Amino acid sequence: MLTDLTTVRGRLTAWYSGVLAATLLVLSIGALVGLKTSVRDTVDRELRARLPGMNEFLVNQAKNPDGESLADELREQAGITPAGAPLRIADPTGRWLYESRATKDWGALDPTPGIRTLHVNGEAYRILTEPVIVGTLQLGAPLSAFNKVVEDFTWTVLLASPGLLILSGIGGYWLSGRALAPVETITKTAQEINAQDLSLRLPVRGSRDELDRLSETLNGMFARLETAFRRITDFTADASHELRTPVAVIRTTAELTRSKPRTNAEYEKALDSILAESEHTTALIEDLLLLARADSPGQALASEPLDLMEVAEAATQEATVLANARGVRLTAALPEPVPFRGDHESLRRMLLALLDNAVKYTPSGGTIRLTLRVIGSEAEVTVRDSGTGIAPEDLPHLFERFYRASKDRRRDGGRGGAGLGLSIAQWIARQHRGEISVVSLPGEGAQFLVRLPLPPVDIQNPGA
Repeated sequence: MLTDLTTVRGRLTAWYSGVLAATLLVLSIGALVGLKTSVRDTVDRELRARLPGMNEFLVNQAKNPDGESLADELREQAGITPAGAPLRIADPTGRWLYESRATKDWGALDPTPGIRTLHVNGEAYRILTEPVIVGTLQLGAPLSAFNKVVEDFTWTVLLASPGLLILSGIGGYWLSGRALAPVETITKTAQEINAQDLSLRLPVRGSRDELDRLSETLNGMFARLETAFRRITDFTADASHELRTPVAVIRTTAELTRSKPRTNAEYEKALDSILAESEHTTALIEDLLLLARADSPGQALASEPLDLMEVAEAATQEATVLANARGVRLTAALPEPVPFRGDHESLRRMLLALLDNAVKYTPSGGTIRLTLRVIGSEAEVTVRDSGTGIAPEDLPHLFERFYRASKDRRRDGGRGGAGLGLSIAQWIARQHRGEISVVSLPGEGAQFLVRLPLPPVDIQNPGA
């Protein structure tokens, strides 16, 4: 049976047939050697079993020298020496006292005791040579019948092995086909999965074997790919939406301004509007670039000695301007210096994003408080506000990109965020091996908690 060795099925069949052939060869050789050894041992035991009777007969003959001759006695003792059995006896000088017909061509006497194989005229004999009272005795047994059994066995193996190999090859090919059938199904299903339909999944038979585990692993990979692809699609759609509005404002303002002559004041107002939207667009593009950097593998922030207290103080001062414009009171509780190692600008941006989010959702007259403290081996930064709070269904999605708890796209005061600040803040925290969590109830404000693991040893002279 010919198989395509470029396929797994073909290679499995070839390996199976090869291993079976090698096994048959080893077993056949072992059986043949064992059979020959068994035949030889059986004949040798038969020869040795006849030896005591012959010894007894020869001793009795020696005690009765007046009786018939040894040759005549041997011919009469058919019970001791069966008719036609190879037998000969020589005296100490090597003269033959008795030779049966089967021993005529055995040649000269070899008096060495033991059992050996002798080939005479194409016939094999096992010959036992032993010293006896009258000289040397040789008993023989022909091996032709036994050799015929060995020969028949050999031909049986030689003739049966090819057929057995062919049948086993066919069976192995069929079994490997059944075993690999799920692989073909996996291949076809995987080929049907494309960018237009990432929801297809590979079948899981429930057998819990290697192929089932492979299907489950690939299904998990496809699910992650689908999630990543959906994130990219949503990211592109949201980014396009966010960029479309400021670009439209800039273009519309410019077109209206050029449509007819304007006063200097009108030109200044139009340019101010264009400048504000340009600044907003620039900030949005910078956020998008930062998130693209976050999605790139192997990207890491700078790591240098710094003081977390100074970072928190800088972010608080910058956010105070925003809070004052909204009529919100911002306070900070900062301890002694907190040595840390990380990226100063990114950490400042993280805290500023949390403070800016608190300002947006805290009504005029409300309060925001930033607290920095060291607990064990961690630094904790808490930003708590007295704002509108966050609905429970919004909490799991707060750190998703472009997500707004308000569910609308209107800009607060004409400069609402794009829903990227908290996502960027979480990425920065994780880059510093930290995490941001939030606790909130509607109408009771919100509390964001940043946990950052401190360096194993104190950093002296941060910023040096």
